[in-house]
Amino acid sequence: MLIMASCWITSNAFAGSVDSSLYLKKTITGSISPKSVVHNGNGVFFAQNMMYRHTVTVYNRSYKKIATIKDKVNPADFGFDQYDFSVRGGPVECAFSHGGKYAWVSNYSLSGGDSTQFVHPGCDNCSGTGKYDSSFLYKIDVATKKIETVIQVGAVPKYVAVSPDDKWVLVTNWSSGDLSIIDTDKEVEVKRLKLGTFPRGIVVDPFSYYAYATVMGSTKLARVNLSDFSVNFIKDVGKGPRHLCISPDGKWLYLTLNSENKIAKIDLETWEVTKLKVGHQPRSMTISKDGKYLYLVNYNDNTFSKISTENFNVLAVTPTKTHPIGVTYDDLKQEVWVACYSGYIQVFKDSMIVAEKIPVDDQLETDLLAVDFEGKASVAQLSNPEEIQEPSDTVVPEVAINESVQEVREMLPVRRMYLDFGKTFSFDEVESKPKAIQKPQNKVMPKIKYKTEVALDQDKSFLVIVGSFGVYENAISMVDIMATKGLKAAYFTKPDKDLNYVFVYASDDLNEAKEWANANISGDTEYWVMHQ
Repeated sequence: MLIMASCWITSNAFAGSVDSSLYLKKTITGSISPKSVVHNGNGVFFAQNMMYRHTVTVYNRSYKKIATIKDKVNPADFGFDQYDFSVRGGPVECAFSHGGKYAWVSNYSLSGGDSTQFVHPGCDNCSGTGKYDSSFLYKIDVATKKIETVIQVGAVPKYVAVSPDDKWVLVTNWSSGDLSIIDTDKEVEVKRLKLGTFPRGIVVDPFSYYAYATVMGSTKLARVNLSDFSVNFIKDVGKGPRHLCISPDGKWLYLTLNSENKIAKIDLETWEVTKLKVGHQPRSMTISKDGKYLYLVNYNDNTFSKISTENFNVLAVTPTKTHPIGVTYDDLKQEVWVACYSGYIQVFKDSMIVAEKIPVDDQLETDLLAVDFEGKASVAQLSNPEEIQEPSDTVVPEVAINESVQEVREMLPVRRMYLDFGKTFSFDEVESKPKAIQKPQNKVMPKIKYKTEVALDQDKSFLVIVGSFGVYENAISMVDIMATKGLKAAYFTKPDKDLNYVFVYASDDLNEAKEWANANISGDTEYWVMHQ
């Protein structure tokens, strides 16, 4: 096996903002907390509202919400007879079939059933095969907005990708450290491949030959052969590799390096790597149809960047609402949709493109004038890419790999891995015990008349939980939300899981806890009973 020689070229110069006529066109809000937003290519946008919202909200090109899809299902209705009860998930990411007919949505974890079911959920700091509950991938019909199929995958499924030939759906399972491969014809998981600590981003080449996946708890990428499911690893790509895009011709791979505040560009023929400094904690990105531009969100800077793939430089940096985390692109209207975890979706126009006819009822009846005010072609007037010719077997490059697939999973020293909630990890030091999480002393709770006064005793056997969070500020926010609903709530921390649980009732009797919850919690609030 050959040893791959990587040539590292690091760009330390961060290009300032350049006027490329990016401007805010629409801000969408409501009962949302979007973790991601994805365009199906035909004018339909799915926004996955993470964890406690339990919804996917669907929008059209006119920025109108056309549906809200709840994540509640009975697995027995889909062939899982052992789970004959309602469960709730937590939508994370979405990928569409190539044509946009179906959406495949991952669910962070499941809750439901009695006290023996789904009691070991994974979390952002959880890693280990067999320790945590499996979760489900949903197949949703875009036309009907109905969940058609549920497929069991690994623990805490995160990113989803569909191969261009629509043969495979791939899912990275964060906590179980593996990759689920779904046969779309059979609608079942046919293979589970071990990848390592915290796999996340996935991309498939244009020919459906290879899939690439980031292993975020390391400095490597996995390359999966989709013919025989063999796995090889590409080492030393950078710290905290998170999200991937690939050029339309399959020659270039782009990835965000969450812990370096950079993105990398990899030549898939020579394996030369070039790095570019961007904003703080680059998360998701998307690529234009012709491959000329990348749009990248910078989570802790509250900005998104537009990047030229040809020159590999930053063209513009545009401010957003707090914590941009997801991004997608509409090639027809040259618009960038940015999902902000703080409860917004913002739509930005790229260049001075005037729509002569506004799309009606989400039809593709739009006549665009792609000329700027000086009569020159705008930077967003994207040329149609040349038709990709599938190469012969002799042309497909073989990667020079320096790590065997049989290698035991690499466990790097990690410090409080809240990777999806804005905190990075250190490769240089280990913290043996998590710091105690303290509620801010200056937090003033509103005076609320509660429907039912209850004693919130954390030591009781059964707790009615309304949310679990990796960041304690989110737990505090949920306490406030419960107060507005007339429910007294409190939160506590489980150091072994680094999770903060918000509960509204405590009892030593399971049936009493359930009866209280049924009688006092309104239908728009999701909850489950935890057995301690």
